[in-house]
Amino acid sequence: MANNRLHGYQPKMANEKDGNRLDRLNPYEFRKGMDYELTAIGCSRLAESTIEEREKATETVIKNLEGNNGYYTSLITYETIYRNTQGSKPSFTSWLKEQDENKMIEVDQKYKNDKMTEPKIKSQEVSTKADIKLKYLKESIDTMVSKVLNEQDGEEIDDDEMDKVASKGAKKSKANRLDLEKEAIENLLYRGKKGKESEFTKDEPSPGSILAKKDELLQTYKTKLKGKDNGTDEYNTLLKKANEKFKKILEKHVKTFGADGKGNNVVLNDVFGATLPETIKALGARLKGIEKEEKEDLLAKTNERYEIAKTDMTREQHIKLLEIIKDNGISLREGAMGIKTYYEIAKAAYLEGLSNGLKI
Repeated sequence: MANNRLHGYQPKMANEKDGNRLDRLNPYEFRKGMDYELTAIGCSRLAESTIEEREKATETVIKNLEGNNGYYTSLITYETIYRNTQGSKPSFTSWLKEQDENKMIEVDQKYKNDKMTEPKIKSQEVSTKADIKLKYLKESIDTMVSKVLNEQDGEEIDDDEMDKVASKGAKKSKANRLDLEKEAIENLLYRGKKGKESEFTKDEPSPGSILAKKDELLQTYKTKLKGKDNGTDEYNTLLKKANEKFKKILEKHVKTFGADGKGNNVVLNDVFGATLPETIKALGARLKGIEKEEKEDLLAKTNERYEIAKTDMTREQHIKLLEIIKDNGISLREGAMGIKTYYEIAKAAYLEGLSNGLKI
């Protein structure tokens, strides 16, 4: 007779080595599984099943529940959802894995099927209250900086005259050492002797430039060496010879812009390789290195200018910055969120303006 107390639990005794396996399973899920498996083999009632049928059903249910403790609830849900589905549908196994992905996980873990990505472009939204506050804060600081500079100079300077002075200074200023090296590399690669005034591009390089020589040798390979015995070896030999002709030019480049010249962080290995393609690759990497150096150089100069400007900043001006922040709607109560952030923004804007005004 069926074991009704344990929902027909009839295991193979050889598998009960560690005690009653039902103790480790959800009894309600086990009962649902037994009903499902016995119905599947033609037993509509537990009492009508044979020992062999219950034994087979028990082992099947235990195996499934050990893999997933909600196996039969999920199986019945799956069959209900896709009961009248026309065409293709996912297998139960793949559907079950997908359901497992919807469970709660720890914050430091990620969902495998998460298709959400960070937006590539920030949407242009209407300015928030914080944006408006920062706008007025910047305007107030600009006014304060102008007042301080005028007090130091002892005279008023109108905006038109300031624009003229700024334009004049910009025309006289020389390109910095990193810009000069970047221009020299681009001239060597494809622009030629005319430099920025050249009409040549990477796709159509100047005759005699590195990229033009590479294209010339590639054409030689296609027309004369391709398919020929040792054609590839001859082509590589030509690339090495052509590369050696540019070595002296690049040695001069390093001497001009390196540690003994303008002081850039460049040595011969940064711009010269064993073959022409390797040299081209090295020069491309150097251009990216220059961009990184420019950022580091700008940051260092900005910090230096700010440190100098700080020496000219009085206690009254610090207090004035706090007053400006307060006047623009920022709470100065102790513990209020964002005071330090707004103050640091205000101080940075003030120091930038003061540094420009003092021409440091």
